[in-house]
Amino acid sequence: MTIFALSALFVMLAFMTAGIWHGRKPRSLGDYTVAGRESGALRVSGTLLGALVGGASTVGTVQMAYQWGLSAWWFTLGGGLGCLVLGLWFAIPLRRSRVQTVPGFLELSYGKAASLVAVMASVTGTFVSIAAQFISGSALLRGVFPTGGIVPVFLVGVLVLSFIFMGGLKTFGSLGTWKIAVLYAALALCLGASLKTFFSPGGGGAPLPYHPFLNPFGQGVGQGLGASLSVITGVLCTQIYIQAIFSASDPTTARRGALLSAVLMPPMGLMGIVVGLSVRRSGVVLEPATALPHFLATSFSPVVGGLLWGVILVTLIGTAAGLTLGVATNLVFDLLPSLRRGRPQGDLTKATRMTILVLVVLAGIAGMAGQNSMILRWSYVSMGLRASGTLIPLVTAVLTPGRLSPAWALATGSAGLLVTLFWHLTGLALDPLAAGLTASALTALSGMIAGRGRRP
Repeated sequence: MTIFALSALFVMLAFMTAGIWHGRKPRSLGDYTVAGRESGALRVSGTLLGALVGGASTVGTVQMAYQWGLSAWWFTLGGGLGCLVLGLWFAIPLRRSRVQTVPGFLELSYGKAASLVAVMASVTGTFVSIAAQFISGSALLRGVFPTGGIVPVFLVGVLVLSFIFMGGLKTFGSLGTWKIAVLYAALALCLGASLKTFFSPGGGGAPLPYHPFLNPFGQGVGQGLGASLSVITGVLCTQIYIQAIFSASDPTTARRGALLSAVLMPPMGLMGIVVGLSVRRSGVVLEPATALPHFLATSFSPVVGGLLWGVILVTLIGTAAGLTLGVATNLVFDLLPSLRRGRPQGDLTKATRMTILVLVVLAGIAGMAGQNSMILRWSYVSMGLRASGTLIPLVTAVLTPGRLSPAWALATGSAGLLVTLFWHLTGLALDPLAAGLTASALTALSGMIAGRGRRP
């Protein structure tokens, strides 16, 4: 085995061991799903960014920067803006509710029917993003090791389970904080190596044209703004991100954790973009998804390159783990209430673990089918689906509680989800999520007008 591979293996084993050690004895179901509601601001941010910053923010951003340039920033910029909105307006009322899921919060406001629409939108959209992490992990492995088929997918699945299978959110929050700290250091080293290539005498290859590489709207204004909208709204509606808020020790801590995440996320994307542009400028022709592993293998010594490669892999594994935990929590607590009724907490923890195992297997199959596709596009579709049936009912429940009746809330969520799903059939240029949110907002407005005089 090469020195590069041994260094990478060291990082993977270190995080796997830490995950198993932290998760060996969760004290209760609350520990498993909301970390006992004891998290400080740093752990809240670690949980939030641990699930948000993954394959799309690293492998996917470098991939799109290699192919399109600055337009790859929309994911991490939108994620930072979404965390900002979450911290300023949503974190405190959500944490005060003391529920465990986003649909559970909607059920408090509107009843079961409206919450089920949010469950369907959240589960479907988030599963797409889990599959994207498997695509990222497979690309990372293929870029360095001569392997393919089911082997890299199997390895990704084993690592995902090591993050959350035993310890749930308590393990994930602890590892997520370390993951973000190590990732920042890794990206800073990559940034330094990229800039050294750019500014070395005779280095860096031919200058890149402004369009599309230096134009943030290189893929079109509509596509750029639509991508940003999908991420901003997706952050507000994704179970694992809101689970981070629910895990905070108090509402003020929840807000601080979200605002810290808003500051930390956008610079990560910029560092990845510089890496992607440096690979493009060097003149190397390769599969775009392997641009980051190629850069790590060729820009650093085998020891350092292997360590950095391991950090990037752990990053996307952590995101897949967090998203999987969020979907499993939705399924057990919101979609299968009969499973929950009358069961002891130990049985519910086991049910959540078994659901995680099934989700990992299904996401691995989907990831194998989607190899070599553009990773960020999977992520944008995922974020849009999550927001389409959830955002407007959630906003009205938080900002104008009691003004929307349960029937109108159901119509609001349903309109958003259905219009987003089928908008492409119209052939119109408007972004599907923008169309869905517009339909959802108009429905909510109609409901408020129809129910004038209604009070909490």
